[in-house]
Amino acid sequence: MDSSQENLDLFADDHESLGQLVDRLDQIPAAELTAKWPKALAELVDVLACELGRSGMAADKALAQARKLALVQAHYMGGRAYYIPTGEHLKAALRDRAIWDEFNGRNIDALARKHGLSVPQTYAVVAIQRQLVRKRMNLDLFDDKS
Repeated sequence: MDSSQENLDLFADDHESLGQLVDRLDQIPAAELTAKWPKALAELVDVLACELGRSGMAADKALAQARKLALVQAHYMGGRAYYIPTGEHLKAALRDRAIWDEFNGRNIDALARKHGLSVPQTYAVVAIQRQLVRKRMNLDLFDDKS
């Protein structure tokens, strides 16, 4: 059993009852629902709705889904102070993958300029990405799918 399934099992009963409440969220007028929400929760709804909309979801559906997601997060994590990383590592990983995808063997200088890195840094990114691709390929070769 993978860790995400184990996490779901830990919250199964609680999450089922919460899910029933969340499913009724659409029956409450938005202004009435969010009037007393703390500012941080309202901002979370805005961020989630924006991203859901960016992914192609209609604005009204994105906002409704964002409210549900924020409510679930508030249920499980509310009342606790916790640190949310800025995402710089994720952004760097995505940038590095973009460099690898754009790399053709002759464009290191252009990639370095485009991504704001030095040429040696760009070579290092390409080398690391090459290792990651080889590792993935080796794992795929030995992955038992039977």
